Amino acid sequence: MSDTRDINKGVRSFFKTLSWKKILTFLLFVLLATIFWLMQIWRQSFETTLRIPIKYVNVPDSIIFERDLIDDIEVKIKDDGAAILRYFFTRRNDSLIIDVRNQIKGSKENVIQGATYEQLIHTKLFFSSTLVSYFPSKLTYTYDVLHQKKLPVIYDGYVNLAPGYLLDGDLLISPDSVMVYGSRAALDTLRYALTKNDTLNNITSTKELKVSMKDIKGIKYIPNQISLTIPVDEFMQKEVEVPVVCVNLPSNLNIKFFPSSVKIPLFVGLKRSNAIKKEDFKVIVNYDDLKDLKDPSIPVRIAASPDYVQTKPPIPSEVEFVLEQK
Repeated sequence: MSDTRDINKGVRSFFKTLSWKKILTFLLFVLLATIFWLMQIWRQSFETTLRIPIKYVNVPDSIIFERDLIDDIEVKIKDDGAAILRYFFTRRNDSLIIDVRNQIKGSKENVIQGATYEQLIHTKLFFSSTLVSYFPSKLTYTYDVLHQKKLPVIYDGYVNLAPGYLLDGDLLISPDSVMVYGSRAALDTLRYALTKNDTLNNITSTKELKVSMKDIKGIKYIPNQISLTIPVDEFMQKEVEVPVVCVNLPSNLNIKFFPSSVKIPLFVGLKRSNAIKKEDFKVIVNYDDLKDLKDPSIPVRIAASPDYVQTKPPIPSEVEFVLEQK
């Protein structure tokens, strides 16, 4: 504690011995010198290099560029210090806008250069600035005109639901078709427009997601994203009793099944559980499969069921039958 008190006394004694009048006078002269120096800098001319980002707008859907377009240009300018500072504080992210559709209409050459190029650059400079140089010396945008084709969209992915949940109907895709642009040869190989392959795991509720289209070189999609709706519901177990029907039975025969109906265990979403009816299901036996059988029993098959349920094998899975002449 005594050491701390000694240090504090020493610090106070040091500051008491300082000539604050001289220090303040010195600081005032430093401040004035700094102000005069900044005023000189403010008025002097300097060269600096700016990097101006490029934004391409109004690109026709019917074209595709043969190579990647450049993202920015490097511009060397000359101006006073005040203007240079303003560039870095006010125009750092100001983009050079290239209207592609207007450029294509206005020139048969796929290039922007010379006076037109410099005029575009000057739109991003102050009037006081002198353009010294720029790189690249021209902007090229070589492109191909594309053919088009409307194709249905298919979600090329997997949906894995959490335990205790099931799909409450079909996946919904909007829009269900897109315009596809490309060369005629490339379009002739396509029958569907596929989304990017993806796996969605542990889904527990209805979701609407944005899914991008599959990347194919030389192919462009409009739109490039679709909306995917996954209808999900928590399921319950249920059972429905359905009569067995024979198909392709000759008109001169009758058939009797033992038992005459089977039970179908199923999973259904809670929202639709009360909508289940036995008329929505069909259990069949095909006469062509039994006409030559020596065994008096045959497996049954579920031929129809609502798309929002998941069925399990019928109980019983086989029935006995008797054929009779009319």
